Amino acid sequence: MNSFSFRACVFAVAVGTGLPATAGDVLDRIMDRGYMLLMGEPAWPPFSFKDENGNYAGFDVEVADEVTKRLGVEPRRIERALSWEQETGGNWNGVIDVSIGSMTPTAKRGENLIFPAVYSYQPASVAVHRDNTTINVPAEASGRRIAVLRTSIYDVYLQRVPMDIKNAPPVNYAIDDPVVVYYEVEGEPLAALKKGDGVEVDATINALVALMDEVQKGEPIRILGQPIFYTPGAIAIEKGDPELADKLASIVADMRSDGSLTRISKKWFGLDLTAVP
Repeated sequence: MNSFSFRACVFAVAVGTGLPATAGDVLDRIMDRGYMLLMGEPAWPPFSFKDENGNYAGFDVEVADEVTKRLGVEPRRIERALSWEQETGGNWNGVIDVSIGSMTPTAKRGENLIFPAVYSYQPASVAVHRDNTTINVPAEASGRRIAVLRTSIYDVYLQRVPMDIKNAPPVNYAIDDPVVVYYEVEGEPLAALKKGDGVEVDATINALVALMDEVQKGEPIRILGQPIFYTPGAIAIEKGDPELADKLASIVADMRSDGSLTRISKKWFGLDLTAVP
């Protein structure tokens, strides 16, 4: 069954069973069927991508695989089952069970979701096309066209909306009056930048490690200076299942204490991004 057909089938079952969940429902559903439904993001290295064999790989993928292994179930990914806006907004209707995609736990998102565990702290940076000669520090991107994923934390940053992230390090608001260019799918902002200097956009903001991955692959990306802010990356679930939240929190705590999170981070990033910067 292809991913579209499977997604449609899952959605139909979810609507028919009368979600949203009450206490224990999602955890029970996961355990009864033996797998956890997750988002499949095929083009956001090194967090999540498809390798040359068509298998999912990356930091978030490996974290999710370890979480499901310790829960005693299998991961099952549905490619781009939801848009990022839907994923961060809740009301998943059973299309996915859990989000393990480095979501930033903002107060706004917390209106519909809960965040059982933070498992990384990601630096965010500004990047331009390699041929650009006029933007050399983030402040020089003021007034320029900046590509971001809609409703992402990078969008929030450019809008200067208070992030309301508990215990997050200070934010350096360096860019004034940007012309924000929105994209709906992870990977599209970088693809727009790579088309050429000023062709579609002038700059983008993304996780530093994702930008570094592009540079290491020889893509025409130039990163500007130091990170402009750091954000925690969290597991997210819909409200209503405290048993699932407790279980996920316990698993991530064990992964942190036994060094598994650090090992996965160093494998994909070359450094440990699991501790508060």
